[in-house]
Amino acid sequence: MQIDIEDDSSSANSELRYLTLELMKLAVKENRTFKQISQEYVENVFLLQTLIENSPAERLLKTKEKKSSYE
Repeated sequence: MQIDIEDDSSSANSELRYLTLELMKLAVKENRTFKQISQEYVENVFLLQTLIENSPAERLLKTKEKKSSYE
């Protein structure tokens, strides 16, 4: 089980490094600071999460889950 946790951590670290490099490139390209670009990215992630959670498809899935738990 410990190996799975280490693999997840390594994978997350790898993704974070990749994301950092991409955000750094974008900051240079747009002549903005890394902090500005990063803050915008995080805001967009939360916005996307909210849109997904409030989508008609997600509401339909939640309704189906509730119905199946009653049965």
